[in-house]
Amino acid sequence: MERSKNSETGRARSLLQALATALLVFAVDQGIKALIEGTLRVGESVPLLPGFLSLTHIKNDGGAFGILGGSQVLLLIGSAVAVVVVLWMLLSGPGSRASTYGCGLILGGAAGNLLDRLTAGEVTDYVHFSFWYIFNAADAAITVGVGLLLLSAFRPEGPGQHAAG
Repeated sequence: MERSKNSETGRARSLLQALATALLVFAVDQGIKALIEGTLRVGESVPLLPGFLSLTHIKNDGGAFGILGGSQVLLLIGSAVAVVVVLWMLLSGPGSRASTYGCGLILGGAAGNLLDRLTAGEVTDYVHFSFWYIFNAADAAITVGVGLLLLSAFRPEGPGQHAAG
């Protein structure tokens, strides 16, 4: 009975941590996008570190790195599936800190880009490294979240370590 109660407490704590992370990512992502949209015209670029990093306002109707451009239905379905899988992972039980925060980052990033797709049919991107594709905070959060999930899969917690909490 005590073990079941601890498991429920751990699951609730992990879920709250992941949802708080997701909410923070979502708010930051939407705030930065609003700032970019309010200050830069589409196609306009402002160098931050000349020749290396700039803010470049573009609209992306594709997925990460512009793949599947124009495939809104497929991208919406993919986003919905990602959200369902992440929620299932969170509800299945307490995970490691890495998996909890990884799920939160993915959920917040997916929600930010999904809102853009549902309201505008495209996503606002703005971070432009000279050697890489233009992306946004939601994309970065999703990428880091996936990295944390992979890390947690390859480094499971041992008996002396505590789950997210």
